[in-house]
Amino acid sequence: MASDNIRRSRLAWLGGIMALWLVLCGCQQEVLNKEAVHGLANDPYPVAPKNLAPILRVLIWPDTIGSEITERFQKRYGVKLEVDTFDNDDEAYDMAVRNPSKWGVIMVSQYMADRMRRNDLLAQVPRINGYIYQYLDTSVLNEKADPQMKYFIPFDYSVLGISFNIDYIAGFPRKWTYLTAHTNNPHIYGRFVMTDDMRFAMGAALLFAGVDPANATPQDITEAKDLLVHSVRELGLRFLPDAKIRTEMQTNAAIMAITWSGEAAAMLKTRAACRFLVPEGKAIVNVDGLCIPKGSSDPETSALFIEFLLHPYNSLLVANGCLYASVNQRSMKYADRFLIGGPSCMLPLPSDRIHMKYLEGEDLKICRDAWAEVKEARLDTNRINLIPLR
Repeated sequence: MASDNIRRSRLAWLGGIMALWLVLCGCQQEVLNKEAVHGLANDPYPVAPKNLAPILRVLIWPDTIGSEITERFQKRYGVKLEVDTFDNDDEAYDMAVRNPSKWGVIMVSQYMADRMRRNDLLAQVPRINGYIYQYLDTSVLNEKADPQMKYFIPFDYSVLGISFNIDYIAGFPRKWTYLTAHTNNPHIYGRFVMTDDMRFAMGAALLFAGVDPANATPQDITEAKDLLVHSVRELGLRFLPDAKIRTEMQTNAAIMAITWSGEAAAMLKTRAACRFLVPEGKAIVNVDGLCIPKGSSDPETSALFIEFLLHPYNSLLVANGCLYASVNQRSMKYADRFLIGGPSCMLPLPSDRIHMKYLEGEDLKICRDAWAEVKEARLDTNRINLIPLR
């Protein structure tokens, strides 16, 4: 009886400590929110050049900017924003090639922007309000690609890792071999998913094979292809757009995923069982940024929108909404504590960061041919078991 009373006392004490911690965290976030509203929101906004275009069309990742950003831009500058989206970098590249003058701003990964620049598809970004760039953290960038940021303006960053549902998946993915350690899990087949992006999917497979994805040989690409084909057939691996991975992990349609830290943060925020880790060693880091196509009819209006997004308060709104870590250091100072303390800001040591390189010529053909074989592989739907609800 005495031991029960002691146990209850300890639980009550722990509960009190937890409640106090939550109150303090809530108070801290309230203070930060107040500082953000009255500090960041009052930072000087970019000054518009004369004769802005009445409409600006942008091509951007899904769930990046919401109606609040588009309405704020239109209200401040009188420019209507039309937003189109895409599912992966290759799709964005093909869309830009087919419609060189359709969009004023395109948001892509840094390696794809490097490819577009080298193929003469991008215009230099005019610096209309130079001060707006002062808070950007360039330490996450691939320094070999457009080091002076003339064509690619960084906006957010993420790292590729493993998301897993602890209700159905045991252990922690400290190594990439974690993926195949669950072959005998009766629920994994058909519920293992991966980003449907050629460069990053092949890159993850190369990491699993112990190869640096940024310096892979044709033989390495073949090995990665075989590994992915085997995973489709034996583990029921499926390839999905990143936003779709988020939905499937939140609904148990998937229970393990190779995905980005920003997506993992969104999963965790609504589903506590969806955890995320970056396996030890080398890891793929990606920076998304903003570019102006060479065919843009009004590059100054495009540049103004880029600077508007870089404004500390707007960067904060986007980061808190999509949960991808902003490169704007002033914004991140006041970001949601969940964003700062969760998967979003996970980064390997600088020496372990891998930045994908653009591919051209024979290298690109080899990778595309391998990817085509991967996408032709089919899983056996009869092997997908019903999953118990938890």
